[in-house]
Amino acid sequence: MTITKIEPYKKGKVLVYLNDEPSFVLYSYEVKQYHLAEDMVLDDGVYTKILDEVLIKRAKSRTLHLLDRQDRTEKQLKAKLKENKYPDDAIDAAVEAATRGNFLNDERYACQYVRDKSRTKSKKVIEMELAGRGISKELIAKAFAEFEEEEEENSDLVLIEKLIRKKCPDISLIDITEKQKLFRYLAGKGFVSSDIRKALERLT
Repeated sequence: MTITKIEPYKKGKVLVYLNDEPSFVLYSYEVKQYHLAEDMVLDDGVYTKILDEVLIKRAKSRTLHLLDRQDRTEKQLKAKLKENKYPDDAIDAAVEAATRGNFLNDERYACQYVRDKSRTKSKKVIEMELAGRGISKELIAKAFAEFEEEEEENSDLVLIEKLIRKKCPDISLIDITEKQKLFRYLAGKGFVSSDIRKALERLT
């Protein structure tokens, strides 16, 4: 591999090109530390050292930051790290570590997405959106199966929500007194308090 260009990037960093391809970002002082220069052949040992000592550690740290802000699929995470100019070797190591630590889990993502969106979007739309995020057909099918099983187990919740919507199309507009009145109405229908509270929370 030949370093064909080293150009300013941002905030004291530079972008290093290998064989005319933008490959990774370092701080300016690190370029000096590893004795990098344009037109030099980058020894495999030096590249591995840069990966181990700098790039993989930063990719892992960036990964935790990204996943702390919001849950992502593996495909989304890889795209974001690529956008941040991390090389494939560093990205793969970061993704593997995040998966091993259960910070990254496509099955969990799919299940939560189905739960969150099923009340406002069709199954077909959700399937398309998850596929676009890199979720496999198998995981999508599994997520819907689990959701349908949960809904069946919580059939009272579904019925309670229907009654709430019928009584009050927009629950955010009612005050605490009206909520208490709604609670008593549902309790009078024979529904248990825990299910009523859960339904109210889901619709609030």
